[in-house]
Amino acid sequence: MCLMKKLLHAILPFPSFEKAERVLFVSPHPDDIEVAAGQTAAKLAAAGKTVRFVIALDGRYGSEFADTDPDELKNIREAEERASAAVLGVEDVRFLGLSDGGFYDAEALYEKIYREVLEFKPDLIFCPDPWLKTECHVDHINVGNATKRAFLFASNPPMAKKAGYGAASPALLAMYYTDEPNYYFATSAKWRKLQKKALACHASQMTYTPDKKGSGDMINLYIDFRTLRFGLKTLRFGGAEGFRCLTPTHAHCCAEKI
Repeated sequence: MCLMKKLLHAILPFPSFEKAERVLFVSPHPDDIEVAAGQTAAKLAAAGKTVRFVIALDGRYGSEFADTDPDELKNIREAEERASAAVLGVEDVRFLGLSDGGFYDAEALYEKIYREVLEFKPDLIFCPDPWLKTECHVDHINVGNATKRAFLFASNPPMAKKAGYGAASPALLAMYYTDEPNYYFATSAKWRKLQKKALACHASQMTYTPDKKGSGDMINLYIDFRTLRFGLKTLRFGGAEGFRCLTPTHAHCCAEKI
């Protein structure tokens, strides 16, 4: 970390994940939380935090086969997500009901996520990093942008009142699927095992083959690589998950790179 970043983090430190009591994970599709932050979700749930998953889009187009019934797949993926979340210790799962594939109004997406934040009043919010340079999936970009906007405006009383709620005060936004992590959360083989068990619940998306080249096998291999990489980077030898974090102060008028 460069000197300027160290100075900024000393002046405006990130609250630790462990200090949060109410934690909201916002996901573009069923399975994204598990792929990107499954170990963190499981560890926070086991620590007694109040954890909610919000699945913004229904995953109806998540198939390799043109004749798949989107409505049927939507229902399958919702059931898979509930089972997967339960493996991680999370029973509170909300589905916003919008189609995936960009077939929705971005403002409607924001309004739904904003209301979830105001209703739940989390201390800590997770979402995908919309600034990931290589991200081409419009759903990930839109959900990330909508969530960071909701994170900032949740604390504005007049805007919250207009939406029919009292203001919320989230202290930290943690973005997963990022190439610029500035916060690392220590995990271990125990949490990685739970993450992979949860992913296996998404049978419509994950395949496992004897030659270890199925989609589930390859994601598990990537999870091993990423967990080890972040762990070694921060001398957490049990592994770690990495996030790009912002406080409300960092999220507005702060021109320095955090």
